[in-house]
Amino acid sequence: MKNGQIMQAAIIEINNNQQLVSYNQQAGELISSNLLILNQTFNYHKVFSLDNSVNLDTQDDTIIVLNSQYFLLQKINESFKITFVLQPVEYLKKRLSKINVVGNHAFDIFADQSQTMQKLIAQAKAFSMQREPLLITGETGTGKDLLASACHQYSPRGDQTFLGLNCAAMPDDVVESELYGHALGAYPGALESKKGFFEQANGGSVLLDGIDEMSFQMQTKLLRFINDGYFRRVGDDNEVYVDVRIICATKVDLAELVEQGKFRKDLYYRLNVLSLNLPSLQERQDDIAPLTHIFIDEFAHKQGIKPPTVNQDVIPYLTHYTWPGNVRQLKNVLYSALAQLTSSQLTVKDIVLPAIASAQVSWINNIENKTLDEMTKQFEKEVLKSLYIEYPSSRKLAKRLGVSHTSIANKLRDYGIREEDFC
Repeated sequence: MKNGQIMQAAIIEINNNQQLVSYNQQAGELISSNLLILNQTFNYHKVFSLDNSVNLDTQDDTIIVLNSQYFLLQKINESFKITFVLQPVEYLKKRLSKINVVGNHAFDIFADQSQTMQKLIAQAKAFSMQREPLLITGETGTGKDLLASACHQYSPRGDQTFLGLNCAAMPDDVVESELYGHALGAYPGALESKKGFFEQANGGSVLLDGIDEMSFQMQTKLLRFINDGYFRRVGDDNEVYVDVRIICATKVDLAELVEQGKFRKDLYYRLNVLSLNLPSLQERQDDIAPLTHIFIDEFAHKQGIKPPTVNQDVIPYLTHYTWPGNVRQLKNVLYSALAQLTSSQLTVKDIVLPAIASAQVSWINNIENKTLDEMTKQFEKEVLKSLYIEYPSSRKLAKRLGVSHTSIANKLRDYGIREEDFC
């Protein structure tokens, strides 16, 4: 092995009679050939320079030195053989370093020019490091699944499995089988046992999207699992324990469902320990510009073309729209425009938005769990924003609405409606 080269794991197998049955190329390069004789007794204490008092069966791993290098030695006992695995510590350190790099950049996929998103991401990073369940809420299209994935990658579990299940409109037997697995013969046609998501993601995280649509029966079983980590596969009497972090996502207000008797109160309080609420795109308008450039660059990269330039009128045009479909809708609108673009510059004329009438009433989609006063203020803000395009000053707008200039000026300030946004 050349100096500075990092070798792969060396693997050595012996039978129950302590006789060497096989070894890979890496083991052959690492250990002297007179110590690796097939069908002969393999004295691992001697080969690995271990004291006779060392019992590898009672410890998960051991650090040893071979050829002036540190190795992690693991002994794996099976019914018919024993396997020794040696991995260079330097290799493991570099691999962990790469994992940490990926984790540290897990949230870079989000545009966070707005203070709202900056605050959310800081909160998400803190919550990612915990073991408790994580609840992510937000309107359709805000990116709840992306946030869940980023939280997993940033967490200490980031190098483990991340799986997601959409619970919406799924029958109980399907949900149960997917999450908990089933034993041989549990169902007609179940010719073999199957591991569910929780077993497959042991040590990692599982996202349950649309948790609000999970039945009471499945909610009860999920609560038991969250409490102690134990469950039974469908059709099996044996309990299985796994260490999985549960991340739940929903677009509705679970507290409201609890009040309506449509969601278990005890499960809600168990899930609502660490909660993140993704803002709508309308609540993070400062992010529309960076998101636009991200999606344009993403589209160009996929198509293998040079990204078009963006006309100066495009961002204000996009910012004035209400985006009821949030970030997903913005991406779809831009992709549609770019797919039909025939020039090297994207202009307002290339972008097709749904009718203004639809946009003006989109606020109705965001009134869940709000008081009458909050809904009234939300509607008032939408009216002012819509009319300000045609009456771009507080005096003109006051005259149009038949109220005082001072009153309109105060409302524009309170709602963050600025003249420069409409220029």
